[in-house]
Amino acid sequence: MSHQSKPLYYNTVMNFNKPPRLGLDIGTLYVKAVLFQDSDTIPVEKYFKPHKGNPVNNIREIIQSFGINGSQTYLGVTGVNSNILAGIVEPLNPVRALRIAVLKHFPGVRNIIDVGGCSVTLISLNENGEFINYTTNSLCAAGTGSFLDQQAERLGISYDEAHSFSSVEDPPAIATRCAVFAKTDLIHRQQEGYSKEALWSGLCKGMTNTFMQILLRGKKLEGCTVITGGIALNREIMRWLKEKFGDSIQCYPDPVFAQAIGSALEINNSPVVLPENIEIKKKTISMLKESRPPLVLKKTKYPDFSVLEEWVDNLENEIRILKPLTKTISGYIGIDVGSTSTKLALVDEEEEVAVDIYRKTSGNPVGATQALFKALQDIEKQRNVKFYVLGSATTGSGRKLVGKLIGADLIANEITAHATGTLKIDPEIETIFEIGGQDSKYILLKNGRMAQCNMNYVCAAGTGSFIEEQAKKLGFSIQEIGDRVAGLSAPPSSDRCTVFMEQDLNNLLVQGYDKKEALAAVLYSIAQNYLTKVVGKRPVSENKVFFQGATARNKSLVAAFENILNREIVVSPLCHIMGCYGAALLTKAQMKDNTDFKGLDLSGKKITLDYERCDLCTNHCKITFANIEGEKEKPSWGYMCGRDPEEKKKKKVPGFAPFQKRRAILARMGNVPVKNPVATFGVPRTLVNFSYLPLWKKFLGELGIRLILSPSTNDETVEKGIESSAADFCFPVKIAHG
Repeated sequence: MSHQSKPLYYNTVMNFNKPPRLGLDIGTLYVKAVLFQDSDTIPVEKYFKPHKGNPVNNIREIIQSFGINGSQTYLGVTGVNSNILAGIVEPLNPVRALRIAVLKHFPGVRNIIDVGGCSVTLISLNENGEFINYTTNSLCAAGTGSFLDQQAERLGISYDEAHSFSSVEDPPAIATRCAVFAKTDLIHRQQEGYSKEALWSGLCKGMTNTFMQILLRGKKLEGCTVITGGIALNREIMRWLKEKFGDSIQCYPDPVFAQAIGSALEINNSPVVLPENIEIKKKTISMLKESRPPLVLKKTKYPDFSVLEEWVDNLENEIRILKPLTKTISGYIGIDVGSTSTKLALVDEEEEVAVDIYRKTSGNPVGATQALFKALQDIEKQRNVKFYVLGSATTGSGRKLVGKLIGADLIANEITAHATGTLKIDPEIETIFEIGGQDSKYILLKNGRMAQCNMNYVCAAGTGSFIEEQAKKLGFSIQEIGDRVAGLSAPPSSDRCTVFMEQDLNNLLVQGYDKKEALAAVLYSIAQNYLTKVVGKRPVSENKVFFQGATARNKSLVAAFENILNREIVVSPLCHIMGCYGAALLTKAQMKDNTDFKGLDLSGKKITLDYERCDLCTNHCKITFANIEGEKEKPSWGYMCGRDPEEKKKKKVPGFAPFQKRRAILARMGNVPVKNPVATFGVPRTLVNFSYLPLWKKFLGELGIRLILSPSTNDETVEKGIESSAADFCFPVKIAHG
C-alpha cells in the first residue's frame, strides 16, 4: 500500500563501470525494485507497481526502464512470489531482507514492524541486531495495507488528499476488525455528519490499534521500533503510533522499498543476464489440484426474472412493474433499509407485488428512501395512477431510523420479515439462506415457525460485498458475473476474507488460470464460507433450500451451492426484495386502525439530523433528532434503555431486577470484619470470581486477609483488557484482563 497512484520508475539508460545491483521484492500484490550503481548506498532507480497476478510483465518492464536488458547484473530477489525467479537466483528470506535494510540505517533497532498489502509483521531483534522472534497476522486481514486501500476507495479519498488533511483530535470510533464491517461503521458515521477528515483519522486510529494488538498480544513494545511498508507514508498512522509509543517509533527512509533494498544489499551470487523477453515457467493446470465441478444447474429450476416493465430512472432506482397498473392501487409498502442497498415493495390487497424498487443506499438511508418515494410519485404522474398506502413497515439495519421518519406502522426485524416473505412464496420451505450486501442469515423453520437462526459474525467474507470487491479487482461488473462464469470448472481456493481473497486470486492467475476461472473460484469460496461460518453444524433440509438476497440473482453462485450441497436450491423472482415483501405482508396482517404513514411527498422535503447526548444513565446514548420540513414533530431514536422520547428518566426494565437483587445479596453474604488485615487480596469483578464472591470473602476474612473488588467495568477497563490480551478472547475474558 502506498500513496503513489502511478508506477514509480524513471526511463533512463544507465552506464555502469561495474555490474549494477538490482533488488526485487515480488510481493502478494506489488512488485518493488531498486537499482544501485557500483557501491552507492542510494538507489539510482526505483519501481513500484501492482502486478495483478502477472509479475512477469512487471519484471520485463523493470528490465527495459532500468536499461539493463542483456547486461550483467547482480540480482537479489525476495517476497512472497520470489520463487518465480528461483531458477535464476536463490530468493532471500523477506525477514532477513528487512533486517539487513533497517540495520543499515538504524543500528540500534530492536523491533521492525512491516505492514504489507496482505500481512502485518513484527520482527524482534536483540541488542546486537540478531533475530529473536517473528509475529504475523493470522487468516484475517485486519490491519493490512489492502484493508486501508479499500476503505480509502469507499470514502473517495486519494492518498495525496489524505496527506493534506488536518489532524482531528477526537475522531469517531471505527470498527477495523473486518474490511466490510468497517464500511458499515463508516456509513453510520457519515449519517451522523462526520467529515472525511474525521472519518479518515478515526479509521487510521482504529487500524493502528488493531495491527498493534495483533502483533503485541499483551506484550510491551520496548526499544527503537522502525516502521516499514507503504503504511509508513501515512501521516495519520504514524501520528497515532507516536502518540501511543512516543519517540521510540521511527520511519524507515524509503519504507515501500525496504525489502527490495535489503535484497540488493545482501547479494552474494555472480552477476546474471536478465533478457527483456524473460519467461518464467508457470505451473500448468495439470500440475494443480483437481478443479471443482462445473457451475451448471441440474436440480435447480432457475426463475425467469422478466416482468411487465423495468427500467432505471435518473436517480439510479431499478424499477419493476409486476402487475398491470389500474387507475387506483391500494396496498402496503415494505421498505428494507440495508447497509448496501435499500428496497421497496408495494404489495396490493391480494398480497401480490405490484411495484418493486431497488437502489444503492450509498451511506444515506434517508436520501435513499426519499429517492424510492420519488420513483413512486413519478410512476403516478407518468402512468396517471394513484397509490393509496394502507400501511407501511420497515426492516433492515436502518429500519428504526427510516421507520420513525416515514411514520411506519411496523418496524420489523429482518429474520421475521424474510421468513414471512419466504413462506408466502413456498409454505413448505424449512431452510432459508439469505446473503445480503454486508450480512448473511440462516433461518430454520418448523411448521411455519422459526426454530433456529444465525447471522455472520465479525467476518463478512460470505456476503454480497465480498463478491463485488473481487469482481471489481478482476475487471467484471457485478451484473455480469453469473453469465460470464456459467459452466466453468473452478480451481480450488480458500474461503478467506475479502482482503486475503485478493491474494488467492493473484496466486491463481500466477499459476495459469484465467480471470473467469478465478472468479468462479470466488463464487465457490462465497458458498463455502457461508456454509462454514453461518450455517456451521446447523441442520439443512435434505430436499430443497430457499436462497434469497440480491446475490441469488447470480445463477453461478446458485450452482455453487447446488454442487456443494447436492440438493435443489429454490430461488424466487422476488429474491432480492424478500425482506421488504415480508415486511409489507406483516403490516397487512396487523393493521387495524388508520395508517400513520406520512405520505410519499416526504421525498421532496428537506430532512436534517441533529444529535444530543442523553445523560440520564451510564449508557450516555447519542440521540438522533430528525427535522422534517413543514412538520413540528421531531422523530427521535437511539434510546438504549427503551424509554419513550417524552419520558425524562431512565426506563426501568423489569428483566434487570433479578440481576440487581442478586448483586445486592452477593454484597451482603460472607462478610467477615477484618480490623488489622495481614494482607490485601484483589479479585476481578468478572466471571466465576464474582459468582463465588461470598466464598472468597468468608475464606479470606477468616484468615485475616482484606478482600477488595475491581471497579465496575468502564471504557478504560475495556481498553486495557484488549491491549493486554495475548489472544483473541471473548469479551468477558478481555474484561477480566482489564
